[in-house]
Amino acid sequence: DTRKVLGSTPSARTMNASSPDDKFWGQVTQKALIREGKKVLLNKYPKHDAAAGLLDMPGGRLHVGESVVDGLKREVFEEIGVGIEIHKILATGTILIMSGNPSYFVIYEASLVDENPNFVLQSDEVEELGWFEIKDFLSLPIIYKEYKEALTPFLN
Repeated sequence: DTRKVLGSTPSARTMNASSPDDKFWGQVTQKALIREGKKVLLNKYPKHDAAAGLLDMPGGRLHVGESVVDGLKREVFEEIGVGIEIHKILATGTILIMSGNPSYFVIYEASLVDENPNFVLQSDEVEELGWFEIKDFLSLPIIYKEYKEALTPFLN
């Protein structure tokens, strides 16, 4: 739970730790929670993917040397073919992605740049794209439960 970690006082062991095994070594995953009214835009993974049938927010991993804003905009454009405006960070946390590798995730509140977008799906990563009721988010088959937990306070 991110709140417990952020709100706790580090132990002497944590503050004096020097072992690389005590450090987080992982990737950075960025996601865009794109809202329109009381709906949120989610993509469905294709049948050939290990996450087939699961839903996720558009986004992906940050590249080396890339700014966080440019990285998220690039990932969203690659996956669904539209531009976004990033407003603020909603939630952060860590997950083990399906490959078993650790990832630090950041979920941003975002909106579409174009009011009438022409979505172009990256077929090897996105099978379908749809608008879902925000109130249903917690009951949907979202790829990682940590995303649901992190976003619970923002899904009103």
